[in-house]
Amino acid sequence: MARIDLVLRIILADPPPGVVFALQGKAGAPVDVVLSDGSDLRFEVPITLTPVEGGLRPGGPFLRADSRGRFVYVASGAQASCTAAPGSGRRAKIYLNDLADDLALAAAEAGDVLEARVAGRARDGGAACATVPLLQTWTRRPAVRP
Repeated sequence: MARIDLVLRIILADPPPGVVFALQGKAGAPVDVVLSDGSDLRFEVPITLTPVEGGLRPGGPFLRADSRGRFVYVASGAQASCTAAPGSGRRAKIYLNDLADDLALAAAEAGDVLEARVAGRARDGGAACATVPLLQTWTRRPAVRP
């Protein structure tokens, strides 16, 4: 089986208004920078699934890995290239551990995306940071933005 291209759609639910958010690539550069107005934000993350013994390994320009698995960073404030933001900014770490191979394959074959929701706001009212659990697990959705 050859490598498979797939898009993940990450929805940040209820992010604080007035905060800049962006995907963060492997080199740390912010991509798709957007200023929150308080409504849900969507980020489209292209990934490549590589067949390996025991399943599929996700990779791509936005994926990183540590001892817990592969993940995507959504940065905010100064981390998202907003130099006017106080402090150093924050990063929400979104793991792909719950991404099922069969669901990913079906979505890729149909040209769909896989969508998950995470909290856009931390307990202190600021932007989500650290490891952010999924509010809604990965679900197949049409590739066009709703």
